[in-house]
Amino acid sequence: MSGERFYIGELARAVGVTPQTIRYYEREGLLERPPRTPSGYRLYGDDALGRLRFIRAAQGLGFSLGEIRELIALSRAGRSPCARVRELFRKKLQLLDQRITELRAFRRELAAAVRALEALPDQADSSEAVCSLIMTLARLDHFHQRRG
Repeated sequence: MSGERFYIGELARAVGVTPQTIRYYEREGLLERPPRTPSGYRLYGDDALGRLRFIRAAQGLGFSLGEIRELIALSRAGRSPCARVRELFRKKLQLLDQRITELRAFRRELAAAVRALEALPDQADSSEAVCSLIMTLARLDHFHQRRG
């Protein structure tokens, strides 16, 4: 190992994670297990710092740990993961567009429900139902089935 060396706490602070996260990444194969000092402490190098920064950046872009593991495996095998990254981004974009469509439809339904509920009076309800407006909304078949 060349360059700077880090104990687990130092590495965790440098990247903004906890030592437990680093240990988890090791168990999951996302991060190589480091050599240990004679007293048993993990001692990480610049390579671990770079890998952790990659993992955090990928997570920030919406990649799951499974997807990150796949990209790391491709890289370790000497293959470029870039084509897979593009494919994953296309899939994420497609899912996001689908979710936006669903959220817009739900927003329309919720706005209609709010308008309908505005006409109902406020009532004190000490029963287990707590609020008659929620129970009224739950009885609206189209709304209840949508959120079901």
